Amino acid sequence: MIKHKHCWIFLGALFLSMVYTPFAQTALLVSEREIEIESEKAWEQMLAQNPRSRDLTKRALVRCVAKNIIKQLDEPYRSSSWEIELFENPGVNAFAMPGGKLGVFSGLFEVAAGQDELATVIGHEIAHVTKKHSYERAKRDMRTQIGATIGMAILMGNMASKQITSQAELNQINNQINTVNMMSQIMAEYGLNLPFSRSQEKDADKAGLLYMARAGFNPLKSLSLWKKMQDQGNRPNLEFVSSHPSDKKRINGLSSQLSKTLSAYNAVARKPSCGYRR
Repeated sequence: MIKHKHCWIFLGALFLSMVYTPFAQTALLVSEREIEIESEKAWEQMLAQNPRSRDLTKRALVRCVAKNIIKQLDEPYRSSSWEIELFENPGVNAFAMPGGKLGVFSGLFEVAAGQDELATVIGHEIAHVTKKHSYERAKRDMRTQIGATIGMAILMGNMASKQITSQAELNQINNQINTVNMMSQIMAEYGLNLPFSRSQEKDADKAGLLYMARAGFNPLKSLSLWKKMQDQGNRPNLEFVSSHPSDKKRINGLSSQLSKTLSAYNAVARKPSCGYRR
């Protein structure tokens, strides 16, 4: 007889202790400052590993657009010392990080024509920061990890009550453990994280569109940008396996916000002129 009962009791108790210790109970209390510290580390790594663009015209454009949008933010974001950088990278992308970090890839200019389309992307990325999406995502991921730990603890608790009398039974138990691990990964990827991420993307689209309009950038240009993205096929068409809404749904969502954002745009007496058009 293969005697592994005490081993399963020990492992089950270990996993349960992880779930019910103060660590697990306070793990969800990730502070915003902790997120900012990690963002600062990632930003420094980006600066060290990625060359900055030498195109002074495009660098000035990125800073001009970003600074005009930042002026429309609520505190403390409006008066934060934002670091704004244009990286020499062919990717059609941009990102913003907690603590006031904004990065744009030079490849974005292959799609974004002029300051208004660029403002669409920059406003969206800044909105991720003002809406505290990184903070929310960190808490969400921690819940997923703890949920997987609870599942493993329950499985091992059940194992402890059984006598394992053959190698076949031991193999079956190992298969069950592997299944739990695999399912927790699938749950994290498709059941929890990505739906939350899609919600964040829609939220950032809505807020970013209003930011750019209040700054004096034409929100109608957001539609032309995403239609070009759609034509290029840079995003997956299957929304469920993408962390971004599909382009068609994104365009429809932006269109529904145009009445409000156009009013804000038309109310700006002096529109910014950042001096670039491709």
